[in-house]
Amino acid sequence: MGILRLCGVLALCACLAPVHAQEGTRTAQWLNARFTSTPEQCVGRSPAFACSGVLVRSVPQSANADFWALKDVAGSDLRFVFLRNDRSMAGLALGCGYLLFDGLSAAALGKAFQAVQDTVSPGAVLVSGWQAQAPAQLAIQALFHDSAQAGGLRCAQRNQLAYYQATGLWVPILRIAPGDPQAQVFGFAQQEQLYNGRRVAERLEHRYRDALSECRDGQAAAYCRGVLIRAVNGASGFHAWNPSSNSVTRNGVSFSYIRSDVGTQRLAGTEGLIYRELAAPARHTLVMRCAYPANASSSVIPNSCRASCASQNINSVSAWRSRYGANPFSSCAFDPSAAAFELSIEVRAHGGAWNEIIIASWPQNIGPQLTLEAAFLIRGSGGLNGARYIQRDYYQQAGKVIPVLRVDLTAANGQVFTFDPLDQNL
Repeated sequence: MGILRLCGVLALCACLAPVHAQEGTRTAQWLNARFTSTPEQCVGRSPAFACSGVLVRSVPQSANADFWALKDVAGSDLRFVFLRNDRSMAGLALGCGYLLFDGLSAAALGKAFQAVQDTVSPGAVLVSGWQAQAPAQLAIQALFHDSAQAGGLRCAQRNQLAYYQATGLWVPILRIAPGDPQAQVFGFAQQEQLYNGRRVAERLEHRYRDALSECRDGQAAAYCRGVLIRAVNGASGFHAWNPSSNSVTRNGVSFSYIRSDVGTQRLAGTEGLIYRELAAPARHTLVMRCAYPANASSSVIPNSCRASCASQNINSVSAWRSRYGANPFSSCAFDPSAAAFELSIEVRAHGGAWNEIIIASWPQNIGPQLTLEAAFLIRGSGGLNGARYIQRDYYQQAGKVIPVLRVDLTAANGQVFTFDPLDQNL
């Protein structure tokens, strides 16, 4: 009884609260607890599936109808698989689909359903009275994808968007691993949620507006605020996060640094990647070598970084403008100290074109070790297909999800980063 009451209370909290990482993790924990609970029957002699195990239903990845409205070929009842730790799951292929609250929790939420053991298919449960025309009132607790099957996450995200559009509710996506030896069958990952893109956009917007000149530890602002963005084409034959052969030769990968006071109005391309701040925890840390206030065409500079501005006694805006104001593209290189990096911004006088930040090259094919935050396209450009390709390629190669965001450096409402669920390609 203690477990049943706890499930009912926690399920109610999860339904009423906004979905976020903590709630998603709790949902997975509750489901794993139900999965490992193996009573013969529930209170009032009700069947075991009313209070234990998990009822799951797969949907075709190719379905073009709302997942909750899909019916079985025969009859009006819906057939769910009853997953529980003491039941065989050998050969079970789930793909993607959805799962239900346990019967007691569903009743507490006003989403009660009728279910009986399927006499034809052992291990299955038939649910009747399914009101597909009122999806918000259905006892759907979560969506799932089988991490071992290709295309499952894309299917789950499509279903998550469809359910949100129909109900205004975000239902969490969980990974399901039926054969997990520790009975941790359900898992939650924030980056797999379609709505996570909105949070990434909000985080980037905050960093973009944070114009303090240095970090708390005295490092240059690029280590903790502002946004590092790299224009790169998304196309087959090249992973966008890898340094090009030219970048490897000159030990320099070109980025731009955008911030509300930098004045950037255009970038070097229409699509590419956004990275976390340089001090963000990473398995492979990126190292800034130098900074230019304008496009330096570093691809033709043998070592990427020209003579330092400090070596030319250029330590003020007036000194820089006296020597390079007429031709900022030939500028000396500012070293990565906090003061020099900030000076590289001040000398721009809010110039519209991009600046160039040189990051030391890194090894090929270490995508999972890098702090990629999003793929992007410039709003109003033709970069959507390229950004989608980068997102999809990164997921296939690294097993991690990054959102596609739109970037508008001249937005009238000041909103530089936006997320559109329809832009995603997983």
